[in-house]
Amino acid sequence: MHIMTWKADDTAPKTGPVTVVERFQKGKIASKRAQTELARSQPSGSDFFKIPEEKQETDGTGLCEDGIAESRDFFAVIDGSTSKGTLRMDGKSSGRMAMEVLRASIPCLPKDADAATAAACLTSAIRHYYEVHGLYEEAARHAESRMTASAVVYSVHRHEVWMIGDCLCRFNGMTYTNPKPTDSILAGIRADVLRHLLRKGHSIADLCTRDVGREWIWTHLKDQCAFQNADDAGPFGYAVLDGFPVDLSQIRVLPLPSDTQELILASDGYPVLADTLEETERLLACSLAEDPLRIGEHPSTKGVAAGNESFDDRTYLRIKL
Repeated sequence: MHIMTWKADDTAPKTGPVTVVERFQKGKIASKRAQTELARSQPSGSDFFKIPEEKQETDGTGLCEDGIAESRDFFAVIDGSTSKGTLRMDGKSSGRMAMEVLRASIPCLPKDADAATAAACLTSAIRHYYEVHGLYEEAARHAESRMTASAVVYSVHRHEVWMIGDCLCRFNGMTYTNPKPTDSILAGIRADVLRHLLRKGHSIADLCTRDVGREWIWTHLKDQCAFQNADDAGPFGYAVLDGFPVDLSQIRVLPLPSDTQELILASDGYPVLADTLEETERLLACSLAEDPLRIGEHPSTKGVAAGNESFDDRTYLRIKL
């Protein structure tokens, strides 16, 4: 199959310096359970401005499953998928482990790799982890147990963005998404259940403490994993990085116009992207205040659990091209 390519006029390989303008990462868990790092740089004369590796802290309840990969040739935001199974790798969730493997692997991609080559290399990296740790057969039999992640990758050499899974990007005033087909269906069912309970007198606080809507769809959230990278998934198929071959037709490739000055890469913890981190965070804060259950304008398969700051981990990376 051919990779899904979205053409832009006046595209050309990128050869000039790339600098990080804004970089932000935060887990959904509140206060001590979350770690935030914001770094800013001014354009410099160097070919590449490297921001120190982010630190993440936890009180034992879980690590942020988002990550950022940076090198001279590639920039990426990685979103490890919320674990649907009970399997843990090195004491970490499958989503966290997938993110860590990809974060280490993306900078090692060949400089001139295209999206298909990158997907194959990253798939091999996760599969290698399965094989070394004796997990391949379990992962092959039970898709919900796989190390799974989405990624949005910028290739400096090709001046392209590759969207594998449901991360986001924004450039030239437009936001681009690549959502899973089943998520909107399941989010709608969850929203209907929670609206019904609200009409019956349940409070928002009660439903944030116990998300009955998510309980209703939980089995189906696990079942939808059967559609990831599946040959016979039909209209519900979607691509992720999970150690098994990616359907190349599900990769969204966006060539950037040669006059593009800035690019934003983000995880789907942001329902709306803006041209600055400050505005993006403001929009998220307003959205969470208005709809903590996530059943309104931006329905989700999960809401803001009691004690958490958001409904999902979030990462925002803005780079100057």
